[in-house]
Amino acid sequence: MYLMETKLLLKRNVISFMFFCKRSTVDLAYKIHGKPLSKNSVPILVIHGLMGSKKNFESIAKNIAATTKNTAITVDLRNHGDSPHTSSHTYLELAADISHLMKKVSVKRAKIVGHSMGGRTAMVLALTENPKVASLVVVDISPVSTAGLLNDFFPELLKVMETMEFQGKESISKARAAVKKVIIESGVMKHDDSIDFILLNVGLKPNKRIGWLCNVETLKKYFECIATFPSEMKGKTYKGPTLFIGGGDSKYIPPEDIKGIRIFFPKAELKYIPNVGHNVHAEDPKTFLKLVNQFLIKY
Repeated sequence: MYLMETKLLLKRNVISFMFFCKRSTVDLAYKIHGKPLSKNSVPILVIHGLMGSKKNFESIAKNIAATTKNTAITVDLRNHGDSPHTSSHTYLELAADISHLMKKVSVKRAKIVGHSMGGRTAMVLALTENPKVASLVVVDISPVSTAGLLNDFFPELLKVMETMEFQGKESISKARAAVKKVIIESGVMKHDDSIDFILLNVGLKPNKRIGWLCNVETLKKYFECIATFPSEMKGKTYKGPTLFIGGGDSKYIPPEDIKGIRIFFPKAELKYIPNVGHNVHAEDPKTFLKLVNQFLIKY
């Protein structure tokens, strides 16, 4: 009997600890574009994807801020860019971090634009904290299915990134050149013109040493969580205005997913931008911004 009680208590403690870890928050790095925040602001939060950063969306955010005459805020998610590195990386945590940031800058509601992993983060925030999300734009990611490319490409890339040695690299440019050579020689990336977004992760870390700005170890460890929409969202809905934007040449949002998408987001629209892949915003920024700005001005 004593052994059974001990095991039960231990199990409860483990569950409590896991729940605490899921909801623990960090202070995210962010940058404000456009007009300053005011008391009743409903700004636009722009969230990057896996191995991206707020720098990837600076020109996009500036355009959105100017066109909508609103404030746009770009953020670095945990384990990316200038934000803290942690030992875990779940969508519940990522959404909680965004919620914490909103509280920190005194924003009660925001319009959210999220790409890929950032899109799933935005979805989880909308589903778990409805009142905080005024409207939602999800870019080339689905809550229903996961593209094979995500499962096949990123784990292999992270393995290669983990083997990279930065000791002796005298400058960021030389370190990036070395990384580019290693990744291309590994065969993970066939075309060096698509490698630039990976190279942006090489920089000066807080300890003033050159290395990965993203937390390769944790991202590799939690990749299954990143590649899967959290099961905890089952039965939850967000009934606010929602726009899904997919790349016409991308496989991240199959057209048949719309039925499942509308179980979570009943008001969801799905639009495709032709002749672009996963990085819709970078491949055709003009069409992307037209769709996003029209939606954000309306909602």
